[in-house]
Amino acid sequence: MNRFSRRALLEGGAAAGLLAGFSRQALAQTGTPARLVIVLECNGIYPATFLSTGTKTALGASAIGGRRIFIDAYPSTPLVRPGDDVSTAPCLGPLATGGTSLVNRSAVVLGLSSTIAGGGHSSGTGGLSCAVHASAPTFDAVMAPKLKGAAPFDAIRLGTSSSLTPIVYETCNFGPRKPAGVLVNPALAYDTIFGSLSSSSAAGQERGMLFDFARDDVKAALLQFKGNSNERLKLERYLTSLEALRTRETQLKSMAAAVRPLLPVAPATNPLLMTSGNVPDSMKWLEAQFQIATSALLGGLTNVVVLASGSSGFDVHYELLGGIGRHDLQHGIETAANWSAIQAVTTAHVGLIAKLARTLMATPEVNASGSMLDHTAILFMSDNGEQHHSESREWPALLVGGNALGLKTDGRTVVFPGEGKATNRQFSNLFNTLGQALGDSTMSSFGSEGPTRIALGPLAELR
Repeated sequence: MNRFSRRALLEGGAAAGLLAGFSRQALAQTGTPARLVIVLECNGIYPATFLSTGTKTALGASAIGGRRIFIDAYPSTPLVRPGDDVSTAPCLGPLATGGTSLVNRSAVVLGLSSTIAGGGHSSGTGGLSCAVHASAPTFDAVMAPKLKGAAPFDAIRLGTSSSLTPIVYETCNFGPRKPAGVLVNPALAYDTIFGSLSSSSAAGQERGMLFDFARDDVKAALLQFKGNSNERLKLERYLTSLEALRTRETQLKSMAAAVRPLLPVAPATNPLLMTSGNVPDSMKWLEAQFQIATSALLGGLTNVVVLASGSSGFDVHYELLGGIGRHDLQHGIETAANWSAIQAVTTAHVGLIAKLARTLMATPEVNASGSMLDHTAILFMSDNGEQHHSESREWPALLVGGNALGLKTDGRTVVFPGEGKATNRQFSNLFNTLGQALGDSTMSSFGSEGPTRIALGPLAELR
């Protein structure tokens, strides 16, 4: 992929005059640029899929055999294997193929637990919050305001789902009983994020007028309320929201000329969204969502992205599986063909992550050395843990990028002692690690693991 300068894109050409104010604002930012991308695969990522041949030998190949889960084989102290060829793991081949190798920009983590999240078919928001479903903010919501900077969107949450509704609320949470929506229809996601950038001037004016009309109506209504009634409070909050949306609309319009060349194929002509019948191919829809996320990151529209594959429903369908639902495959996992198909789905997710990572690696960072990938931490995890009917005893994870943030994504596998051991570590520790790498040096606790929290702070093996 040809390298190009994001600085030149923001400063040069016909867009220079239009974008002068925004360019100065973006280029004047101080501190290390930092971004977070979280990719979740629904209904389990098996430890065996992330196990390299070298690590399998180190743990005892004969003890592991053909098992997909093998917590009993984990050591009593953390096993750190720098220089591991993680691409030899059954599902991590795309890190080495399809372009520049990402092996030495990655790290595999095995052995982390999060039993409070619940497991089962899905933990809901538990996976990203290290808490009981719907009881606490998820990590993306905690980090979004800290990483927003000059970006119009504090976070962009995209995904796929077995639900045919355009938005689902099962994966991310702003706080207790405050769900954050995930856009699971790529057409809606495209319009929501790029509508102000790609629409005609007349359509753009209409969008702005709608915000202005709504704002004026609320202001007029507020004049009729006296005192501190609940109705007035609701209207004041609504007005604040409308003003924030109007401000974002104005900012997006100021960025339009620079970002338009980065836009993905529009939904109406995107072959990934063409489907026969009423059941979409979830993998193609996910690829379309990755295209949207990539453009948003390159264009500086956000610094936090969540891509939730199978959010709010595990029975998603993939053409690469012959149309069989993921759930049905799991119940026949002892069949070799089913196990191979499940691995193919996880491998496809890694392929999309690798494509995103290579695009960021080929793009120089603005106002800092290195590439965008150096300043972006990509986390791939499951929404429920280590298997179909998960006990949340383990949550295999893949990290890519973030080298300039201090992450030890240098081609290593780290295996922590299994759940139940005093030296076990939890997924909240990984979120602490990412939080500190992304600029919150005080983040030593996260989630609501309460009395089950084994140790505070980040993982020294990864930072």
